[in-house]
Amino acid sequence: MMLQTLLVICILALLRATPGQAQVPIQANFDASQFQGTWYVVAVASDDPGFLDTKDNMKMSVVWVSPLANGDLALKFGYSTPDGGCQKMDTTFSRGAAVGQFSNAAMAQTDIRVVSTDYAHFALLYLETQKAGVRNVWLQLLARAPEMFPEGAQKMRQLAPQVGLNPSEGAMLAKSGERCPHPARSCQALAHPTYPR
Repeated sequence: MMLQTLLVICILALLRATPGQAQVPIQANFDASQFQGTWYVVAVASDDPGFLDTKDNMKMSVVWVSPLANGDLALKFGYSTPDGGCQKMDTTFSRGAAVGQFSNAAMAQTDIRVVSTDYAHFALLYLETQKAGVRNVWLQLLARAPEMFPEGAQKMRQLAPQVGLNPSEGAMLAKSGERCPHPARSCQALAHPTYPR
């Protein structure tokens, strides 16, 4: 009888749990020095309405990551615009309570986690945004080359339902071409970031 009661309690607890309460892991022993360098954002999933409206037309962005002495990460984004130009954005991920966890007040990103990475091929990021009282979740799959890396894609598929995302809310991003090869090169400065929306 006690086992049956315990089972019912566990089932009710699972039913009450919301996607936002899912325990999102952080890469064990995250090493910022190995994480630095060039990454391509090859896939994104989110429940953000702005992203869902534009996801089919989005292209890969290129990100240059540099660790800072205080534990923050400096990021330079470069991505192609619909008119064939290039936009650049600089931002900082501020270190959080755990190693591998960050936030970015400028982009309303309250929780950024490096969920999993092998440093050489892929990295899976989890992000939460809070804008005007509305919470949205994001998954971003990064790769060292502008190609989908199978292990990273599998981890993204596994994590998506745990954070409340479904396949229709994801997109594999098209290559940007050669007009925006590296964010460190000269691009049009972007005063108001649009990625992620």
